[in-house]
Amino acid sequence: MKMSFINQAKQAQRILNALNEQVHEDQSQFQHAVDQAKWQIDRVVKTYEEVLRRDANEDQTYRSTLKEIK
Repeated sequence: MKMSFINQAKQAQRILNALNEQVHEDQSQFQHAVDQAKWQIDRVVKTYEEVLRRDANEDQTYRSTLKEIK
């Protein structure tokens, strides 16, 4: 059975959270790289959850406003 995108993203987020704690406890040279990976996956999960909430609560499709390019 195939795992949904959000479940995979949250699984990756949990793993990165644990890894992040470990590299900081160990004062590893990889702290910055793991911090960046954690920040990115946190953004992915947050954005996807926001989209799911909007889909569940809004009746109309979102249409962005047109912007004039000068």
